[in-house]
Amino acid sequence: MSDGQKVINEHLLEISGVTVEYNVQGQKFAAISDINLSIEKGETLGLVGESGCGKSTMGTAIIQLPSPTSGSVKFAGQELTDMSHAEMRPIRKRLQIIFQDPISSLNPRRRVRNIVAEPLAISGVRKKDEIDYKVREALNAVGMDPDITMDRRPHQFSGGQCQRICIARALILEPDLIVCDEPVSSLDVSVQAQILNLLEDMKERYGLTLLFISHDLAVVKNISDRVAVMYLGRICEIAKSEDIYSEPAHPYTAGLMSTIPEIGDKRASRIPALQGEIPSPLSPPSGCKFRSRCPSTQEKCSEIEPDLRELKSGHKVACHFPLLDS
Repeated sequence: MSDGQKVINEHLLEISGVTVEYNVQGQKFAAISDINLSIEKGETLGLVGESGCGKSTMGTAIIQLPSPTSGSVKFAGQELTDMSHAEMRPIRKRLQIIFQDPISSLNPRRRVRNIVAEPLAISGVRKKDEIDYKVREALNAVGMDPDITMDRRPHQFSGGQCQRICIARALILEPDLIVCDEPVSSLDVSVQAQILNLLEDMKERYGLTLLFISHDLAVVKNISDRVAVMYLGRICEIAKSEDIYSEPAHPYTAGLMSTIPEIGDKRASRIPALQGEIPSPLSPPSGCKFRSRCPSTQEKCSEIEPDLRELKSGHKVACHFPLLDS
């Protein structure tokens, strides 16, 4: 194995048994439960599922905002869940997040130069010349002219331009991992393509690792190396992108795939569309959480919750009766 291969196969992030619980009206429920996954250095992992399944909670748990209720989050070999706020500060330089709504995530009263520079100030950079240089460099990298952009405020830009500013802010500390939480869902389709291309370019230029969260499988398809599918707070399938799109093993994944329109696609005739709504996390079904919507549920599904198991190399599914045989 070459040195290059060793780098590619290095786990930058390892998540084990992560659970995040909340109290709602005196009742405790798990927004995500017993999550186990890893992200390799230099890859893009897509995290998909319907709204309310726990994707964003997973993203914020990774960057410890807040820390998970239980479980382990290791970043570059360091356990994050035991760290104090002061101990996390240097780690946060290497972990950044891009939020769903670019306009609401930017302070409307601040100029772009101050918005993009904010992470530098938090991390202790004080020299004005250094800050100005880095802000200009970050804005140039995302295709925004600093001379035109720096002294304007967010309301003077389009949604796509605001998201470019958010990406510049995330890049300015030269992070290793960026959590992209629905970064294009509020943008027009044509602008979505521009931002996705920009993220791909930034990944190649800076050697970034991305966790790309989205409810839209069509968006995730081309940007991700691997895809993890979440349902009601749990991972139900994870595989290489090409495998999960061509051969989904979980009925939920297959149902999501049926919503992607493709010319000449024969899957629509053999894969049933998703029925019904996601059950409330306050009162989830017994056994398999998907059984209340599954077209092929059996008695075992109501009695035992399936573990995430490997069907073939790199392809795991949590289903008693997967669509693919091992």
